[in-house]
Amino acid sequence: MRAGELNSRIYILTLGNAGNIYTWDVAATIWAKAESLEKTNLFSTVGIGVKTAKFTIRKCALTLHQALRWQGRHYFLTDIKEINRMLYEVTAAQIEPVTCIATRKTSGKNSLNRPIPEEPQTIATFPACLVEKYLGYQQQKPQAVNELTYVLVTPKAIELQAADLVKIGNDTFNVQVVHNLDEYKNEYEISMTKDV
Repeated sequence: MRAGELNSRIYILTLGNAGNIYTWDVAATIWAKAESLEKTNLFSTVGIGVKTAKFTIRKCALTLHQALRWQGRHYFLTDIKEINRMLYEVTAAQIEPVTCIATRKTSGKNSLNRPIPEEPQTIATFPACLVEKYLGYQQQKPQAVNELTYVLVTPKAIELQAADLVKIGNDTFNVQVVHNLDEYKNEYEISMTKDV
């Protein structure tokens, strides 16, 4: 590969935090050969795939804990391969993160040692990738209920529990299932029920 082919400016993003507020911060600017691919990137084990991009870059301190930004778009890293002693081939999923606010319900005890529900406590504000799992429809009497189920893919530093609440925009979802065995990310199946 000729040096002139590394003609796209990309930004390496690292997850930073101030207390319990997490953001993607620019750690470095590098040059790369960037290509959008036709194939789908299945970056989530339980969600649907998204568009794929491939970046050829000079070797640097890059890990799958980071992300990239190219042409104003966010890229979730899924693979880093060594091409030769000077270059990496980086595969990434093109998906824009959403801002999430996670809260957890706690309960205290009264003088009779009975649980008393308390106000939910905010545990973190963080960026995450939201992908569709499936859309369920269930007819009930006398109304219809629409159950929305998504997969929330977060950086590994974000640790949620089943029953936590996640607010995305104006909607609040309940964490149903936790998938945290991956070394670089966590996945959460979240759902919300709406009357139709």
